[in-house]
Amino acid sequence: MLLGASILTYVAFRSSLPEKKNTILIPGLSSGVTINWDKWGIPHIRAENEQDLFLASGFIQARERLWQMELIRRMAHGRLSEILGKPGLRFDIRSRVLGIPLAIERDYQKLPDEMKGLLAAYARGVNAYIDSIKWDWPPEFIILRHRPEPWRVEDTLAVKHLLALGLAADLTSELPRMNIMKLTGKRGLEVLEPGIDFPPDPEVRLDLLFLGWMDQPAVAGSNNWVISGNLTESGQPLLANDPHLAISLPPIWMEMSLECPDYRVTGVTVPGVPMVVIGHNQHIAWGVTNSYVDVQDIYVEQVDWDKESYFRKGEWKPFSFRREEVKVRGEKNPTVMNVRWVEEGPMLTPFLLNCEMPITLRWTIYEGDQTVCGLYLINKARNWTEFTQAIRLFENPSQNFVYADIYGNIGYYLSGKIPVRKKESAVYPYPGWREDSLWTGYLAEEDKPNQFNPPSGFIVTANSNLYPEGYAHYLSYDWLSPDRKERIRELIQARPKHSVETMMAIQNDVYSRRAERLKNVLSQVRLSDPVAEEARKLLVQWNGEVRGGLAPAIFEVFWDRLQDLTFRDDFRTYYEQIAEYFRVKEAGLERILDQPDSRWFDNKETEKVETREEMIEKALLETMAYLRKEFGRNQEKWDWAEMHSLHYRHILGQKWFLGFFNAGRFPMIGDGTTVRASFGTEGWETTGGASCRLIVDLSDLDKSLSVITSGQSGHFLAPHYKDQISLYLNSLYHPWSFSETAVSRVLERTEKLLPGK
Repeated sequence: MLLGASILTYVAFRSSLPEKKNTILIPGLSSGVTINWDKWGIPHIRAENEQDLFLASGFIQARERLWQMELIRRMAHGRLSEILGKPGLRFDIRSRVLGIPLAIERDYQKLPDEMKGLLAAYARGVNAYIDSIKWDWPPEFIILRHRPEPWRVEDTLAVKHLLALGLAADLTSELPRMNIMKLTGKRGLEVLEPGIDFPPDPEVRLDLLFLGWMDQPAVAGSNNWVISGNLTESGQPLLANDPHLAISLPPIWMEMSLECPDYRVTGVTVPGVPMVVIGHNQHIAWGVTNSYVDVQDIYVEQVDWDKESYFRKGEWKPFSFRREEVKVRGEKNPTVMNVRWVEEGPMLTPFLLNCEMPITLRWTIYEGDQTVCGLYLINKARNWTEFTQAIRLFENPSQNFVYADIYGNIGYYLSGKIPVRKKESAVYPYPGWREDSLWTGYLAEEDKPNQFNPPSGFIVTANSNLYPEGYAHYLSYDWLSPDRKERIRELIQARPKHSVETMMAIQNDVYSRRAERLKNVLSQVRLSDPVAEEARKLLVQWNGEVRGGLAPAIFEVFWDRLQDLTFRDDFRTYYEQIAEYFRVKEAGLERILDQPDSRWFDNKETEKVETREEMIEKALLETMAYLRKEFGRNQEKWDWAEMHSLHYRHILGQKWFLGFFNAGRFPMIGDGTTVRASFGTEGWETTGGASCRLIVDLSDLDKSLSVITSGQSGHFLAPHYKDQISLYLNSLYHPWSFSETAVSRVLERTEKLLPGK
C-alpha cells in the first residue's frame, strides 16, 4: 500500500510538470506571442504590443513559479497561515501590524490608469494559467490541498513591500542601539557605528527589548560597480551586480527577456513582477544595492488610554483603528487584532512589543508611491536623462543604482524618499509628542550624492557609508562595514584595464580585510600557552582568503569567540541580539580591536582586570577546543567550506518526509565581509549570499554573463530546477544572450502563444 501510494504521488507530481507544447491558446491575447526558450530555461518573450507582452509574462511566470508567487503575496498581505496554519501566524501578525496591506492599498490608489491596465494584463496572464490547470496542480498545491485565488494588480504591488520590509534596516537597529546604551551608558558610544556620538533622549524610558518577531536575515547586502571605457580593454563600460539576499528554493530571481516594438529588455525579476528589476536594454544597463538609508523612525508615545488618544502638536488626537482578522488553517476562530494607528503609522505595542512606553513606527511606505511606474520607465530608458527621471519614481525601497550606457557614460543615483529630520530623532526611539520629532519633508533630488562620469572612471557601492566629504544632510547610520567596497576599489585600481574576466574575478574574490586587520594585531603579540601560540602563528601565516581549510575555520570561530568574551558580560541575555547588530557593521569588536587598553576587554564578572592579549589567548584556546570537539583532533578535517555549507531548502522541505523538494548540501566559501559574500543566521551554515551574479559588457551586450543560485523552474522534477547550482558554487556563469543571433545559438525550443477563447 505504501509503495502504491508513493507511485501514485510520483505520477501526480510528474503529471504536474509544465507541458512543453509548440502552440498554446491563451484568452485575452490580441495577437501571437513568440517565446524562445534557451538551454538554461530562460524565456525570451516577443510580442506585438505591451498588453500582450505583459499578459504573456504573467502566463509564463505562473507556469514556472506559481507556488513561489502564491507564497510571496501571502507573506506580504499577511495571509500565510491560511495555508500553512500556525507556523505562518507570526509572519501574518508582523505584516498586518506593520501595515503592509495598507501600504499596498495606498500604492494602488496612486497608480496611473495606464499602469493599472498593464498590470491587469499581467494578472490576466497569471489567471489564464491558473484557469488552465485541471487536476495537475504544482506539487506544493497538491500536498497542501490548496487552490490559489485569482491574481490581482495589488498582488504585484505586494512584492515590492515584502522586499522593502527586508531591506529597511532602521527598525531592527534602533532598539539594539537603545539596549546597548541602556546596559552600558555613554560608554556604549565607543562601540556604536562611526558618527553616533550622542546618547538617546532622556525622556525615552524603555525596557530592554527583544526583536525576535522580525525574523530578519543576518545581512541583506549587495555589491555593484561600474567601470568607464577609459579603464576597460574594449573602451566601453562594464557593469557588475550581485545582490545579497536569503538563498531560497526556488530562487528569489527569475531570468527573462521581454521584447515588443517599444523596447527590448533582459535581466532578472521577482516572480509576480512583469518588468526586469536588474538588467539592461538596447541602450543602458543598471544594477542595484541596498542603500541602507534611514526611512523608518520609532517613536515612544504619550497616551491617554481612557480616551484612546495620543499627544501630537500640542493636542490630544484620537487613534484610528484597523481591525485585522488572521485566519489560521485548522483553527475554528481567526486571530483578531485591533491595531491602533497614529497619523504617522501603526502602534507596534502590544502585538509585536511589550514595553514600558507604547511604540509607534513611521515609514515612508505608508504614503504610497509609484515605484512600479519607475521600474517600468527604467526598463524603457534610453539615456541618463530618461533613467534619472524614471528613478525619481522609484521611492521604495531606497537603492543605490549604478548605470552605464552604450554611449560610454557611467553614473550613480540614490533612489527613494529620504526623510528630512534631525539625526538625534532618527537613531534611537524618540518622543513622538515633541515638535522636533516630525519630518519636515523629503531630501530634494538635487541634494542626493549622485554622480555622472566621475573623474576616477569607476563607481562602487556595497552598502557602506554614502556621505561625501562635507555632506550636509543626514542619511543613515545603518551602514555595513566598508570592507567589500574597499576591496572592490582596490582590485579595480590594481590593473590599468579591465575585461569581463577581471569582473568575474572581482565578484568571486574571498580575501578578508577583516582578517588582514586581525593578522596585524596578532603579529604584535606573543602568547604564553603553546596551543594558543600555535593557532596565532597559523593565522598570521595565512593568506587571508576565506576558502576551505584550517586557517579560515580558526579565524571565523576565533572572531566569534573573541567578540563573545569581550561583550557578553556587558550585554548579558541581550548579547545575541546585539552581536547580530555588530556582525557585519563597523561596530563592536571592529571599533576596539586595535585598542589594547580598551575597558571592553575586561570581564566584569571577575575580580582581575583582563587585557586584550589575555582575551585573545582565551578566545584562541576556546576556538581550538571547540573545533576539536566538533570535528575531531585531525586538523585536516577542520574545513571552513564544510562548516559553512549551503543547504538548498524548499519551505516545505523542512519536513523530513518532504525532503525531496530540497536540492542538496554543498561546501561554501567566503563570509559576510568578503566580496563573494555568504552569511548565516544560526551556527555556521550559509543561509544567504549573492542571489545572482550579473556582468554586463556595453561593448557587446551578448558577451554579458549571468547566473542565479539554483535554476529557473519552480518544479522539483523539472530539468531547470537546479541546473545552475554547479555554476553558482564554482564561480561560473552562463552566457546572457540578448540579440536574436545569440539566442539562436543557445535555443532549446520555440513556443507560440496564440489568441484563444
